[in-house]
Amino acid sequence: MGFRVVLVVDEDDDVRAEIRECLANRQISCREAATARDALRSALEDPPDLILLDLMLPDQSGLGLCRTVRECPPLAATPIIVLTSRASEMDRVLAFESGADDFLAKPFYPPELGARVSAVLRGFVARTGEPAAPERTDSAIQLDPRTGRVIADGRRVELTPRERELLSALIAQAGRVVRRSQLIDRLQAGREPRSERAIDAHIKSIRRKLGPARNYVETVRGVGYRLAERAIEPR
Repeated sequence: MGFRVVLVVDEDDDVRAEIRECLANRQISCREAATARDALRSALEDPPDLILLDLMLPDQSGLGLCRTVRECPPLAATPIIVLTSRASEMDRVLAFESGADDFLAKPFYPPELGARVSAVLRGFVARTGEPAAPERTDSAIQLDPRTGRVIADGRRVELTPRERELLSALIAQAGRVVRRSQLIDRLQAGREPRSERAIDAHIKSIRRKLGPARNYVETVRGVGYRLAERAIEPR
């Protein structure tokens, strides 16, 4: 596999240089932008494999740019990691609701940033040499536990590692309610604590990516979520 390209969007020259150095030994090439306008122009001219985004930009909020990327067809599937000093629970929730795939607070630990970037990139197939999707089966939602590939109604769906973990938990208990606390336990696994609102934001992102199959992921008010059993049964 050749070099992956990460678009680093941060107005601080020193931060961009630190990120560039951090990712250099991981076969990751960095392009840089200091404003939302320059970032969007760069991404549209040559879509990156991932966008690393600060929330505080001089011309537009990072949340606004995140939503713009998600609404732009050529970029809609591009993974986004928010890297910011604004790290309250509300900031995290708003980032996920705006379409972010992961969130890391500044100041960051370089090895962790490198690991997070590599993990998110592993969840997405490179733009070139993409393997053909498997033949459609009768079930509406499929997750291959070996490759992590997700198919919804015959369409390849790109989920982040955390989103795949959540979907896997729902598939394993299809037809049953999975409590938010159980989903939080599933995601923690040595990482920073997760909140119920963060879980809700992840589920919202999964539904958006599932497209027409989103209705199979049901909300059980005040309790958690349930994947409709018919989603994984032959139709």
